[in-house]
Amino acid sequence: MLNELSPQQKISLRDSDARLNIWEGAVRSGKSFSALLRFIEFAMSGIKGDFIIVGKSESSIKRNIISEIARLLGSEARYFSGKRELFLFGRRIHIVGANDERSEGKIRGASFAAALVDEATTIPESFFKMLLSRLSIDGAKLFATTNPDSPFHWLKVEYLDREKDLDLKRFKFVLDDNPSLTEDFKCNLKREYRGLWYRRFIDGDWVLAEGAIYDFFDKDLHCIDFPQSHGKYYVAGVDYGTTNPSAFTMVGCNPDKYPNLWVEKEYYWSAKEMMRQKTDSEYAQDLINFCNGYNVKAIAIDPSAASFIAECNKQGVRNIRDANNDVLDGIRFTAQLLTEGTLKICRQCTHLLREVETYVWDETAALRGVEKPKKVNDHLIDSLRYSLMYWYERGFNQTTPEELQNRFNKSLGIDNNLPAFFRNTF
Repeated sequence: MLNELSPQQKISLRDSDARLNIWEGAVRSGKSFSALLRFIEFAMSGIKGDFIIVGKSESSIKRNIISEIARLLGSEARYFSGKRELFLFGRRIHIVGANDERSEGKIRGASFAAALVDEATTIPESFFKMLLSRLSIDGAKLFATTNPDSPFHWLKVEYLDREKDLDLKRFKFVLDDNPSLTEDFKCNLKREYRGLWYRRFIDGDWVLAEGAIYDFFDKDLHCIDFPQSHGKYYVAGVDYGTTNPSAFTMVGCNPDKYPNLWVEKEYYWSAKEMMRQKTDSEYAQDLINFCNGYNVKAIAIDPSAASFIAECNKQGVRNIRDANNDVLDGIRFTAQLLTEGTLKICRQCTHLLREVETYVWDETAALRGVEKPKKVNDHLIDSLRYSLMYWYERGFNQTTPEELQNRFNKSLGIDNNLPAFFRNTF
C-alpha cells in the first residue's frame, strides 16, 4: 500500500510524531486517508489505553471513517453501533459526535492514548480543548484533518499559527497529493467551486469570507423560463415564520435530463408587507395547495417550527422531514450545483432571485472567526437550502459513480442509469 501513496502522504506518515498532528488543505487531496493510516498504525503500537474518534456527528464518522476502516481491515475491525465503540486489534476506540458546546461533557473525566479528529474546524473549540486535556496518557497523540476556514478561526489562530511554540506538526495537501485521482476528476472538481470555496477547497488557503455569497450568479446562465418537462420527483423546502415571512420552494428533479434540479415555483408571505399574520392552519393549507399536483418526495421543514409541523400532521400532510440546517454546508452545496449548471431557477421565482443576488456574508462575525450570512431577506434562500440538503444527505455530494448510483436508487426507489453529467456534477 505504501508504494501507492504520494510523496506528501509518505512524508506525513513518517513525520507525524508530534503530540498534535494536523493534515490540512484541498478537498479530496488524500489528507484524510493519510491521517487514518497513521491512526491505524499508532493503534498497532504498544501504547496502552483507549482511543477516540471525533467528528461533527456520529453519522459523519460512520460515513467518513468507520466505513473506510472496515474496507481496509475487514474482520480486524468490529463496530458496535449501540455502544458507540470500535474495536481495532483488540483496542477499544470510542466514537463521539461533537456538534455543539455541550459535547465536551461526553469526554469529561476520560483519558485517551490517541484521538482522530475528522474535519476539526467543525468541532467546537471548547470540546477540542477538553479533548487535548484528556490526551493524558504518556505518549498520547492527536491526529486531525481539516479543510481551510476563516484565517481568524480558532484552530488556525490558537494552534496552526503557533506551530513553533507547540509540539505540533502540520501537513499541507493539494489535489495532486492524492494519487488515486484522475485528471478528468480534478478538472471537474475545480469547476465545481468558485470564489471563496475555490480558494479554500482547491487552493487550500485560509481566506476571509466577504461580500456577496453567490458572487458568480448570472441570470442568463442560472435561470430558465420554464422546466423542459415535469419533474419525476419534487422536494419542497419550508422556512416557517410568525413575525418573519414564511417561504416555500419547490425543487424538481429529473435524473436523466438536463438540468437535473430546478426551482419551479415559490411561495412567500410577509405579514409585515401584507399587514396580516396567517395562522398555522392557514399556512398548512397553503402548503397543501402548494404541493397539489406534484409528486412530492419530501417536505423539508426546520424542526424548530414545532407548532406548524404539528398542524401539518393534523391536516394530513405526509412526507415531512426535519430539514438539515447546516448553513455553511448548504451554501457550499448550492454554490456547487449552480456553478456546474445542475441547478436552475425559474424566472417566475422573483423573490428568490432577489434574495440570491443580495445574500451576503456577515463581515462583523467573520472578523471574530465566525462565518455566517447576514440574517436579512433570506427566507426563500433558507427554504431552498432545506430542499437541496435533502439531496445532499442522500449522497449527491459523493464523487464515486457506483456509490452515487446505489444511494440514488435506494433513496428514490427507481432503477435507471445515472447519466454522466450527474456523476460528474456530484
